[in-house]
Amino acid sequence: MIKLRSLLALLALLASTAVAGELEWRMLSEQANMHLQRGSLDQAEMFAREAIAEAERSFGRSHRATDQSIATLGLVLRFAQRFPEAEKELRRALALREKSLGPRDPAVGVLLNNVADVVQAQRNYAEAEKLHRRVLAIFEKAYGDDPKTAASLNNLGTVLQAQGRFADAEPVLRRSLAIKEKTLGPDSPSTAHTLNNLAQVLVELGRKSEAERYAARAAAIHQGKGAARK
Repeated sequence: MIKLRSLLALLALLASTAVAGELEWRMLSEQANMHLQRGSLDQAEMFAREAIAEAERSFGRSHRATDQSIATLGLVLRFAQRFPEAEKELRRALALREKSLGPRDPAVGVLLNNVADVVQAQRNYAEAEKLHRRVLAIFEKAYGDDPKTAASLNNLGTVLQAQGRFADAEPVLRRSLAIKEKTLGPDSPSTAHTLNNLAQVLVELGRKSEAERYAARAAAIHQGKGAARK
């Protein structure tokens, strides 16, 4: 009976410790995200690192809370333009997430996109393209013709554009545009973003008048005058 009581007391203690650890981790994570949104990157980094330590302590190094905290730190470092450090942390989070969820989970696709963004910022365009194509495959299967898929297509188009592969970029951006127009509407700022990217590609392909029409549509959206299709 005494042993049973001791065991129950130990279990209760462990449970209360776990709950306290989860509350502490959530508080630290919220602080990290809040400071990131405000642009207070030093504070965001401090809280993100503390959230990682708390997650590892309370849940273990392979828990989703841990990979989420590491991913947050990666984003903080990315916005601080500390790209090699950001890539290291985002890849660390990605490895944990792939192991826990599998390589084709949409949550893995989100992290892959963040890694691709940091890789592209370092002008490693070939690697960024590979990553963006992985993201696209995941999102197409998970979501179909969805704004997430359209955003992935837009990102792939921009990395092809950065490599000077304008003929390859055009159909990718056109597909992104078509999905955005259908799902977000012709006057969405996101639609305008892809219109501008497509206009830039068309200029490089020597189709200036066509490019001007797309650029004019984008400008009209930004000015609140609607898509102004021609």
